[in-house]
Amino acid sequence: MQIAAAPAHLAQPRHLATPPAPNAVRAAHHPGLARAGALSAAGVFFSALSRRRKLAARRAEGEQVVTPWEVEAGEDGVDYDKLIETFGCQPITSEQIERIERLTGKRPHRFLRRGLFFSHRDLDELLNAYEKGEAFYIYTGRGPSSESLHLGHLVPFLFTKWLQEAFDVPLVIELTDDEKFLFKKDLTIEESRRLAWENAKDIIACGFDPKKTFIFRDSDYIQQLYPVTLQIQKRISLRTAQNTFGFDPADNIGKVAFAAVQASPAFSIAFPDFLEPGRRCFVPQAIDQDPYFRLCRRVAEDLKWPKPACIHSKFLPALQGHQTKMSASVASTALYMTDTEKKLRKKINKHAFSGGGKTEEEQREHGANLDVDVSYQYLKIWLEDDEELERIGEDYAAGKLLTGEVKKRLGDVVSEIVREHQEARARIEDATVERFMDPAREELRSSFAKKLATEAA
Repeated sequence: MQIAAAPAHLAQPRHLATPPAPNAVRAAHHPGLARAGALSAAGVFFSALSRRRKLAARRAEGEQVVTPWEVEAGEDGVDYDKLIETFGCQPITSEQIERIERLTGKRPHRFLRRGLFFSHRDLDELLNAYEKGEAFYIYTGRGPSSESLHLGHLVPFLFTKWLQEAFDVPLVIELTDDEKFLFKKDLTIEESRRLAWENAKDIIACGFDPKKTFIFRDSDYIQQLYPVTLQIQKRISLRTAQNTFGFDPADNIGKVAFAAVQASPAFSIAFPDFLEPGRRCFVPQAIDQDPYFRLCRRVAEDLKWPKPACIHSKFLPALQGHQTKMSASVASTALYMTDTEKKLRKKINKHAFSGGGKTEEEQREHGANLDVDVSYQYLKIWLEDDEELERIGEDYAAGKLLTGEVKKRLGDVVSEIVREHQEARARIEDATVERFMDPAREELRSSFAKKLATEAA
């Protein structure tokens, strides 16, 4: 996207100097104000420095670090119970899963049954409102940092698709091309927008219903988002943003401002073409995104807008083990949706960390540690058949199965998922993306107009 130069009649004459900021004028006449401003700036600087040092110390001591931009853990992997305590969210209970099944009449998704989605904020309140006939909408998203999605990226979208179908509700999907431009030093706006467009094809290939789904790039939809974003930005101080995200004084100001952009779609007034004001929002997300929505919920209280409810997933671990998550920027850790079957199997055989014995004799005698075995943990996520999964787990732990056999079964499962995705994506044309990205299309408006009429009756 090219940014044109200002027309000649709007350009500032060269002989006119930029006027000093009002605070600078006051500070010139009141040295005390200048000192106070300097002390305030220094406070923010040293607070940021202190936070960065604490994170560095935690890394050095092998403690886990979970932020929206990095995930590092000790040898035992991410301690999700500790994250629940640290972030102040609640664990998902079996009673809540049973209630979802009762309200929707759908068997819970395997991601929910097997604990991949493990914590929440205000899930009971959302279900209470739904049971009384109050509709909600779903909001999730993707930061387009790579050409291809990897297997871990599919987790929130496949679960979101199930939620949309089970509850029969609208869905908005944000592509944060602006975020990636701001956070990736060498990424251009044009390339970020292109990656978002290509990622949209991968998302659509998951099977979302266009009559109930709106996908948008922030750089396209910012005019509609901006009034909501301003309300949020006005209520988040620089110190709060720094304390929440650990921004460095050298970070560009766009990074600080972006938090409000990501929060904006959690409020239905950002989508006037097809949602009514005040509709509740439900946000499926990986747990590392929770800091954004803690701030969002705090602002919602101040604005007296409905607080978004959230449901959090664990990370899909890197092939090498649970110390970090699968990353699109580290090829050896990830199974890409563009990989061939041969490449997928090769990565699994070569890189997937084994919890089994080092030799066949050792494996036969002691069995495998399922908690650290990446191939088994991936099967827990991707193998639909509960009985087969249980059988594999029992036999592998007892030494009846070898690591190579488990890796082969994982290769079968993953290859089928990737092949089906590739076939679906190949059918997605630019016109299909344009359709999903049009907020004013009649099918979207009429679908929810009918829904609202039914609810009102």
